Amino acid sequence: MAENKNSMVGEVLKREKLRKDHKKEQIETERKAIEAAVAKMAPSEEKPSIVSAANSRRYLSSYEIAVVKTSKDIRYYFLLEEEYASKFKEIFQTNEAIFKRYAIDGPKYLEYIRESYERYKKVHSLMPLEPMKPKHFKYVVDSIHELIHMLGQRFGS
Repeated sequence: MAENKNSMVGEVLKREKLRKDHKKEQIETERKAIEAAVAKMAPSEEKPSIVSAANSRRYLSSYEIAVVKTSKDIRYYFLLEEEYASKFKEIFQTNEAIFKRYAIDGPKYLEYIRESYERYKKVHSLMPLEPMKPKHFKYVVDSIHELIHMLGQRFGS
């Protein structure tokens, strides 16, 4: 006859609750990461907050926010080397107007750097977590300049 079937409503509700909690947790960690970045930039006397950062003359560029967000991501381990991270930041700042024109923000820029470095490692059969060396860095920088050049050719200057 009719069998007793368990309802899936409980499991669906449980999944939705877990998804909501995960989203809240993710938003909270992003907020804390942004506050930490503001704390680094703000003078030590002031109490850091997002509101004070918005009102101050200093602001966080999309690149700096992207670096803070990716600091815990192992795929961006090469940004932990201060020398290369500062050079990537300089390149972004000098070409920021061009990147804005083509809708390349900080996260997209970092993703392009990561993909370029991954390509280099794959072509030269390097280990997955191989530290970045000057030769590797030069390849990535050349790749960034090539991207800028190709965008200029494709969409006009």
